[in-house]
Amino acid sequence: MLASKISCLLVLSLAFLLGALLVVPSQGQSWAAFKNKHIDSKSQYPPHNMNLYCENQIRNRRMTSPRCKPHNTFISAPASIQAVCGPAGEPTVGDLRESNSSFPLTLCKLYRGSWAPDCNYIGTSAVNRIIIACEDGYPVHLETEVPGYMELEE
Repeated sequence: MLASKISCLLVLSLAFLLGALLVVPSQGQSWAAFKNKHIDSKSQYPPHNMNLYCENQIRNRRMTSPRCKPHNTFISAPASIQAVCGPAGEPTVGDLRESNSSFPLTLCKLYRGSWAPDCNYIGTSAVNRIIIACEDGYPVHLETEVPGYMELEE
C-alpha cells in the first residue's frame, strides 16, 4: 500500500514537471531576455562609432561570458516592436511574424580573432523589416538577420 502511494506520488510529480516544461517559451527565452538581447531604447541611431557601440552594448548586457557572442542585432524602435506580434506584423511560419514596416538596426559581428573577455565587434547600420517569434503577444526571438550581414568584410 505504501509502495503504491509512493509510485503514485512519483508519477504525479513527473507529470507536473513535464507539464511545467511545456509552458517554457518555445524559443527558450522570454520577453525580458529578448529586450536585453535586442532592444536599444536609449542610444542615438545610428551610433557615431558602430564598432564601439556594439562592444559596449554587448558587454553591458553581459553577453560576453563565458565566450564572445558571434553576432547580435540591436533594434532601435522599442515602442513599435511588440506591435509586430499584433496588427503591425503578418504571420509567416509557425509562431513567426514579419513586420509590416522597417526598423533601424545595428548589426554586430564578432571581429575574427577576438576572444573573451575583450570581445571586439564590427558594427553596421541597416533599416530592414524583421521576423520575430511571438508568444502571448510578446516577442521572444529575433529570427532573421539582414541579408548579407554574415558576409561583412573584416
